[in-house]
Amino acid sequence: MRHRTALLSTVLAVVVATLALPGRAGAVEPGFAVAITEVPATFTAGKQARTVTVVASSEARRCQKVRWSLILQVDGPELDEIQVARVEDGRDFPVQVQNGGADSTRITDVRLDPGQLCRGRTVTARYEIAFDDDADAGEVIFQAQAFNARQTLLQESTARSRIEGEKGEAEPTASPKPSPSETEEAEEPAADEAAPQPAESDDDLASVPTAGDAGTPSLLGPGLIVGGVLVFVGVGLLLRLRMRGRDQKQGPAPTGFYPAG
Repeated sequence: MRHRTALLSTVLAVVVATLALPGRAGAVEPGFAVAITEVPATFTAGKQARTVTVVASSEARRCQKVRWSLILQVDGPELDEIQVARVEDGRDFPVQVQNGGADSTRITDVRLDPGQLCRGRTVTARYEIAFDDDADAGEVIFQAQAFNARQTLLQESTARSRIEGEKGEAEPTASPKPSPSETEEAEEPAADEAAPQPAESDDDLASVPTAGDAGTPSLLGPGLIVGGVLVFVGVGLLLRLRMRGRDQKQGPAPTGFYPAG
């Protein structure tokens, strides 16, 4: 009896899980369309939740009830760093979660959507999605699926978004410090630039005497001055001697009056 009860419980659990979590269908029904009409291009870790909106439309004559299922596949963040809320009429809508591995999870409505999918009428599903502040950078793929009440896949759509995380963002690369050899090369003047002339040493300055130097004064200037003075004095003496000789030649003529004899 106990074995039968345990077996019955297992079967019921499998049936409930199968109804609540539809599997991957191999084909879609014609006449239906599903589109992800609203999806952020980028999610930022630690920021406010962003909205993902999915819309189903139909060209079939018969109306259908819809059960939504959303598959999330992430590359970078962990699954437990994602917060997903299915919203209907501004309130949380009950869902069941089934992890498909380390990087994917399926979120399926427990109940059928309250809307009715008919020709000219759409059914909409909204999800509020956020990432924890310590989530890594990466990307997330959304695969939205619409099933009917018999768990038949009507149609699906896929979208992709980036995730800007805290730990996954690349830090700015610091410019490498120049090596000593590069520094010396940078300090050398270019070949076409005029290099500064070396300062004259004390020996070079001493080899070119100037008026302010304390060395032996040049004799050229004083020699010329003394020579000019001597020439002037010599010319003056010659002139005086000539004048004196001329005066002696022009002395008074003798006034000899000889007495008459």
